[in-house]
Amino acid sequence: MRFFRIDDDHPLTGWHVFAIIGLFFGTIFAVNIALAIIATGTFPGLVVKNSYVASQNFNTLLAGARAQAESGLTSQLIAKAGVLQFRLADASGAPQRDLIVSAHVGRPASDREDRAIAFAESGEFYQASTALPAGNWNVDVEARAGDTLVFRHSQPVWIEAAANMPSNRGAKNR
Repeated sequence: MRFFRIDDDHPLTGWHVFAIIGLFFGTIFAVNIALAIIATGTFPGLVVKNSYVASQNFNTLLAGARAQAESGLTSQLIAKAGVLQFRLADASGAPQRDLIVSAHVGRPASDREDRAIAFAESGEFYQASTALPAGNWNVDVEARAGDTLVFRHSQPVWIEAAANMPSNRGAKNR
């Protein structure tokens, strides 16, 4: 019984055990609440606003993806100094011209920097109107001929930091 006593005048009582258990579970609850607050402050988990409506259009999207795959169109999405460049070519390799190209870009774990970017035709490529900051981006590109969707492509892109700017790549994960 000496194990449960600090000394002869201070035995381990029920109140001590209650305090120990309370501190144990209080710590677990505090950590869970803190992690829940941090998690809800980043990625919203929202892919579509209404999943039921999106599911109604799934077969149409699937048919469009099959038609796009059968069309023989190939794409190339690159980033030079933070500026996205997109090239769309037919089966023979000839670039597709006179398209309306736009992209929705955003960070993988947050919707804070989501934005739409318009592209302008520049030689064989379509070039984005604005540069993106360094880091990881998800890019969803659409090419349209008038109101007709010609091509849709999603791709993660890593934007390198400029040579004169410090890189924050991996700063928290080293």
